[in-house]
Amino acid sequence: MKMEKLDAINFGQSKREKLLDYKVYSYNFDDNIETFEMVSEDISQPSEVLSSIPISNLMEATRERAWQVADHLQNCYSAGHDLSPLRANFPSYVEYWEDYAKYSEQFKNSPDAAYVTVGHVALAGDDYHYALVMVSFGILLGWQSLLHRLVPILDFRNDRDGLLEHLIDEVADNRGPKPDECLRHLPYFKTLKIIKADPKNRPAMMAEYLEDWYLASRREPYFDSHKRKTSFKGYWSWEAAAITVLLDIDDSIFREAQFYPRDLVDFARQAVKDYAPIGTPPIKLGELRSKAGDQCPKAGQWQSLDVSSQIKYFELGQLMENLDSAYGLTVWKFVEQ
Repeated sequence: MKMEKLDAINFGQSKREKLLDYKVYSYNFDDNIETFEMVSEDISQPSEVLSSIPISNLMEATRERAWQVADHLQNCYSAGHDLSPLRANFPSYVEYWEDYAKYSEQFKNSPDAAYVTVGHVALAGDDYHYALVMVSFGILLGWQSLLHRLVPILDFRNDRDGLLEHLIDEVADNRGPKPDECLRHLPYFKTLKIIKADPKNRPAMMAEYLEDWYLASRREPYFDSHKRKTSFKGYWSWEAAAITVLLDIDDSIFREAQFYPRDLVDFARQAVKDYAPIGTPPIKLGELRSKAGDQCPKAGQWQSLDVSSQIKYFELGQLMENLDSAYGLTVWKFVEQ
């Protein structure tokens, strides 16, 4: 479903990133939406038309759309967008990544790409940040159940990364011992120490990590991006937020840290209560859930989680209905298209 751009007044009142300029936000927002729509339309053409397009072109177009998903998530958060529409769109964003992986694998397994050795996402290079953003936002928007779909995309022709392995731990079984190193050393290797630390020491360690985060990121593509106009999407340690949620770290001593996206942490913690209320079944791997008042993330039949459940059809983007559930606000589970 299409996101609505903030006007200049609402942007000024709600933006989370002080360094973000409205013109930069607006340009990037429009560019992202245009790319999403254009690429989606292109790859929806009849098979006989698609077969006439070089696989390399399809790969490059879908890769651009996948990378712009990560940029869009960051840009919208920094601008102060409400997080519920971002959550509703996240399943579609995962599909964008899967589309890219499909065409990327076709190309990289073709004779034309015998010289190509990199994966779908080159985790040892600048692509790492796109992967980290997607995995972190999956956790922080309450879609951890969908992250298993990103795992084979990240695995393709890549070594395993210590931080990403810990973030996907609950959805990726039987992968053996986790690496003790991060493919991108700074700033991320310090997160492994936080993860392995005694729980009582984690808040202080996370506070220190956030204090050092920006300067330690000097080799990352986002460093000093506010000096490069439209490259800037905001400065946030998404991994710090994701780890805080997964390990249930008390963030009271670092909530006001400059690079800590606390609104996302609060959203993620509330999502646990909203989408898996006490008395209802836990969320299963791959399961889509939405609650009353949310925009429907996928058109089809949805079943209410209630003592006496109902099945209703919702269109993409339609507001999910409230049935005055016995568990509070009605939670819906996707059952079929």
